[in-house]
Amino acid sequence: MSAKQDDGISESIRLGRPDSQDRDAIGAAIQLGNAARSTLGHMPFSAYDSAADKGVLLLAYCDDLVVGYALYALARRRVRLSHLCVDPVWRGQGIARLLVEEISHRHHDHLGIAARCRRDYGLGEMWISLDFSQRGERPGRSTSGEPLIDWWRDHGHPNLLSADAETVLVRAAIDMNVLRDLTEDGRTNADESQALLAPHLVGLLEIVRTAALNTEIDRMDSDLRARCTDRAQSFPTVRSDHGLRGRIVDELRQHTRPLDPRDPKDGRDWLDLHHVADAIAAGLNVLVTNDRELTRIYGSVAERHGLRILRPADVVVHIDELAHAEAYRPASLQDTGYVERRLRSGENQSVEALRNSTTNERPKDLQASLKSLALSRAQRFGIYQPTGDLVAAYATLDEAGVLRVPLLRVANRPLADTLARQLLFRLRQQARQSRLAVIRIADSHLSSQIRLAAMNDGFHESDDGFFCYVIDFVGPASDVERVANSAARVAGIPEPVPLRSGMPTVAAAELERIWWPAKITDSELPTYLIPIQQSYSTQLLGVPGSILPRHEVLGLSREHVYYRSPGGTRPQAPARLLWYMSEGGHITQQPAGIIACSQLDAVVTAPVDELYDRFQHLGVWDRNTVQQAAREGIAQALRFTNTEIFPRAVPRHALRRIATEHGRPGNAPQQPTHIPAAMFAALYQEGRS
Repeated sequence: MSAKQDDGISESIRLGRPDSQDRDAIGAAIQLGNAARSTLGHMPFSAYDSAADKGVLLLAYCDDLVVGYALYALARRRVRLSHLCVDPVWRGQGIARLLVEEISHRHHDHLGIAARCRRDYGLGEMWISLDFSQRGERPGRSTSGEPLIDWWRDHGHPNLLSADAETVLVRAAIDMNVLRDLTEDGRTNADESQALLAPHLVGLLEIVRTAALNTEIDRMDSDLRARCTDRAQSFPTVRSDHGLRGRIVDELRQHTRPLDPRDPKDGRDWLDLHHVADAIAAGLNVLVTNDRELTRIYGSVAERHGLRILRPADVVVHIDELAHAEAYRPASLQDTGYVERRLRSGENQSVEALRNSTTNERPKDLQASLKSLALSRAQRFGIYQPTGDLVAAYATLDEAGVLRVPLLRVANRPLADTLARQLLFRLRQQARQSRLAVIRIADSHLSSQIRLAAMNDGFHESDDGFFCYVIDFVGPASDVERVANSAARVAGIPEPVPLRSGMPTVAAAELERIWWPAKITDSELPTYLIPIQQSYSTQLLGVPGSILPRHEVLGLSREHVYYRSPGGTRPQAPARLLWYMSEGGHITQQPAGIIACSQLDAVVTAPVDELYDRFQHLGVWDRNTVQQAAREGIAQALRFTNTEIFPRAVPRHALRRIATEHGRPGNAPQQPTHIPAAMFAALYQEGRS
């Protein structure tokens, strides 16, 4: 091939296809080809005549002067470019590009254009500028054995390896360090980069190659070049508007000049700049690199053009953000001003506030853990206080019947203990939703608040962390024991002690607490139906929801207090509570029904002031309201925990039906009402259905 990289396109150039009778034009092409025989090789004169006869000889004219030509063949839905030649006097005028573009336009129904060129001719940059990419290399037939490079300009037709445009969420360019990670074994970041090829990303992530990557491959001199060329074959080449690319290069240089007037200082810096410019000009949304300096220099200016420069681990998280966008939107935590959402890519630095220095955890240890979690597809969540600061974080993985928690932290701030208990309960809820009967906390740098809360919450300490049971079963002790034993075998943990029917109240309550949400129906643990007005239910239980946030301490706490008159039925603790919400409310009215189940921990009867001063942060009544409910200055507080809001309320008619089936009156409760275990089980399962 004899051509030179073209910088501009002359408007005086026209293209034409001679017929076999146009001897002057064909002769001019032959004369150009003979002059460039050292790079084009020998071509019989008859081949020019045959090409003209078949319409595959394309000439470039300036007036009547032939200044360049392309000779090619069509076979197996491919264009095979044999000669691309421009008169040395006319090089640099965009003639080679005109010829190639015309061939692509005329034969776009073919898969692409193939060309072959000796590497020692040094024409790699020209081919790359014409939107060709390397497809492979083979030994040449010259005495020196210089390799022949196979070049390919793709026409973008779908094939078996093509990504589905309707499902692709990210089209990402990669630089040479990522390509080498995908090619060589034993490199430092190989595992992280290999995650880009994970099966779950197929169809969601399309890795592409830009001109900058092709240039880097072309400049390699070792045998690694052939391996990188072969590895990159599966990545389609993207084209960029050359005029736009030039303007972006200028803008990027203006951006870096105040940072470092010498930049770009060398070929490496120029390639970094071109990686960013090519990705932007090609309309890509991600450039993947492990080069922190490239990210530091160009990250902010690239984002102005819609391009994010990310490490491979952050790409994995970014795709998860797009695939599960709803999970990354802030959601109110227990109807408070705190919000919970998944950690986004690039947020690793904010998690630094949760680093546990008391266990000698180093910043790089935490960053390595976060990167590993992203690559393992762990769900990573953050808790943010109303100011926007990250105050807690956790990560979960489903592993062989166990909810594994490799990260669980709270910042050492006010409400840290409350947040720690709330997080443990949320883990129980997540395990239940995922049908996993064991939680295993595997964070070796647990926050001290988490460690204490876990021990108080019934977690067992083991060599590799803490574990607990999450037994989602309602039934007699023998069946609950069977479910727990099965979970223990799956998780590889010790089986629990045997259970028995008629279990004492305290023992049953403790088991239901540490195995939450287990319910043992043949124990002595009582259940009470508790009436609550809808306006108080909104504040105390969060049902129905309100447009106004709940008080932070009240909303985040797992423990609450319900005040009542000391008269009538006096519940005995421990017990279960079913909350019957009456009809009506000041803000949002909902029908009456049973809305939740809680565990009653204590019943405290005392003078109003003593009761209120002790429990005011856990209840919603003010002092005057408690005073009005009192008898002779004495009121009662029900202290309860682990409130479980039913997916749907058990309406009044369902309560009446179930009560009748169990030989009980179906009236709405006016005070705490004791109900039998069988009736509780039926109501509970109705609310959970």
